[in-house]
Amino acid sequence: MKEFKHEFPKEIIEELKQIGTPRQLKSHEVLINNGEKVNKLYLILEGGMILLFIHPKTGKEKAINFFIPTFHPLATIADSFYYGNQSIYQLRTFTNTSVIEIDKADFDKYLEESEGGKFIYDFGLKSLLQKNTIRTLLTNLTSEEMLIYLKDHFPQILQNVPSKYVADFLGITPQWLSKLKHKI
Repeated sequence: MKEFKHEFPKEIIEELKQIGTPRQLKSHEVLINNGEKVNKLYLILEGGMILLFIHPKTGKEKAINFFIPTFHPLATIADSFYYGNQSIYQLRTFTNTSVIEIDKADFDKYLEESEGGKFIYDFGLKSLLQKNTIRTLLTNLTSEEMLIYLKDHFPQILQNVPSKYVADFLGITPQWLSKLKHKI
């Protein structure tokens, strides 16, 4: 099994630890709720989070992104964080998770003043491009084709995110996901 390392260099992690607060979070802990304004982001050191869209009429939850140390380790609700909008999403852990919690003002100052700011900007652009590609594929591939894509390009998601969330992300049942995993 391939070992995955944190997407951020150790130096950047250490710099972010200097401006943030370490937190140990329990499984299924909600950090940002639907309707809230967001002024924090989280660097995931261990564990993981899921971003859920909350349907405005039914309240039904839909998994739309994952955050683990080896895949998009900076977790927040971006549009609310940057524009001050109320969130239409929920951000919560799916396992016990270790993070560095960073306030927006401290993060903005870090981006402006630190040499690590360029890395963060480049990382943000790379993450946005990955998310756009994944969403495009998700709407155009079958669940089996999408599972193969995740397996080939982001196996750390399949290895670290609970199957019920991966299945929800793919729009299938956990039972169907299990069958597809055995098939491929």
